[in-house]
Amino acid sequence: MRPHTLLLSATLSAGTMATAAADQPITRPVDLALVLLTDVSRSMSDREYQMVKDGYKAAFADPEVIRAILDTSKGVAVAYVRFSATSEFTVVKGWDVLTDSASARTFGDAIAVAPRTSSGNTALAPSIKKAVEMLTADASASARRVIDVASDHLWDGGRAATVRDAAVAAGITINALPIIDTRPIGTFDGRMTYAEWRSQGGVAFYRNYVIGGPGSFLIEVRDYAAFGEALKRKLLRELISSPGDDSSETLASSD
Repeated sequence: MRPHTLLLSATLSAGTMATAAADQPITRPVDLALVLLTDVSRSMSDREYQMVKDGYKAAFADPEVIRAILDTSKGVAVAYVRFSATSEFTVVKGWDVLTDSASARTFGDAIAVAPRTSSGNTALAPSIKKAVEMLTADASASARRVIDVASDHLWDGGRAATVRDAAVAAGITINALPIIDTRPIGTFDGRMTYAEWRSQGGVAFYRNYVIGGPGSFLIEVRDYAAFGEALKRKLLRELISSPGDDSSETLASSD
């Protein structure tokens, strides 16, 4: 399936966003409808983005994730979306209903081979809003509806909080995989490395302004090599829903 990119229409009034839509609708009842919203802005190199794509492929081929999918009663509807600038919101795959090993692996394989379609700035809040539109338009209210944000964007002036609050009011949960580069760069305020400041500030941003809803959580990814394992852990927590578990994690590769 060809990626479906949502562009701003010239006929829309200033400030009005194009309505988000998946390439194909959810045609059956599901237990979980999940939008995987992935940042591909210019801050991510092609090598780093390849590691992200490889992480998706590995996670959806993982035996534990496949078992969790098999244990759902109705299956899981998933959509993989890339975003960068305001007009760059691409539905790469979805909605796909995963019910077995073959459908899960096919979904992960499609992500791994999809070409990069944009690398602009990071429009986090508008992209979350479009993901909310996808869920409210296509997913039954009887399904758990979740957006997962994977991004290295560390601050947006608090704009994401307004969109987050509207999503939570609509019954949608937002989780996050903030990718925080912790390589030492220098000092900040004479007391800590810049990398440590990025980690603390980035995690606080996602905790306070991005995630929300019952059982919402974040898993901090300390380097791109750890993305696949972090994604696996996230998927297992979302597939095996525990609304009372809002604990967060930090994950770095062992390399």
